[in-house]
Amino acid sequence: MNPPEAARRRLDPEEDTMTNRRSMTYAKFEVFEEQLAHCYFMLHERFIANPPLAKFWAETAMDELQHYSILRFCRERGMIAEADVDFRTIERVEELIETVKGIVSDPEVSINEGFYASLLMESSELEDIYEKLTAVLARDHRLLYDAILASFRAHHAALAGAAEEFCSDRGIAEAFRNLGRRLS
Repeated sequence: MNPPEAARRRLDPEEDTMTNRRSMTYAKFEVFEEQLAHCYFMLHERFIANPPLAKFWAETAMDELQHYSILRFCRERGMIAEADVDFRTIERVEELIETVKGIVSDPEVSINEGFYASLLMESSELEDIYEKLTAVLARDHRLLYDAILASFRAHHAALAGAAEEFCSDRGIAEAFRNLGRRLS
């Protein structure tokens, strides 16, 4: 931060408070992305006897770790979007994460249940907020932002393809296809 900007911030405590609040939002969503990655690693472990399915869950977990890392990159460099996320939205995402943790921690979780848990998160506000929080990169880090968008589309295409391949519940596969179309 250059000296005039630092002086201006000292004079505007309301802006400092808002910046801190937004930075805390990034940190909170970093945690959510990391927790979701852990859930996907648990599904990888659960289905280790099915190598193609286990590989899919490991790759999906890595995608979520990438989301975590991108949010952290933005926060640590002060590239904070002016996207205000209300407390209730954060609370809903937190509740969903807890639900998903409960599903995937069941040692007998089925393939369909694993994909259902994934669908809960992938269709939630978590995805929309991630897009809003990373949009700040479009201006000064266009190559990175374009790579994020391509990765995001590939992530959802992989989910739809895997649901089609592994789920016996056609409704889950269809929901992932629809989600992919909505996000494209």
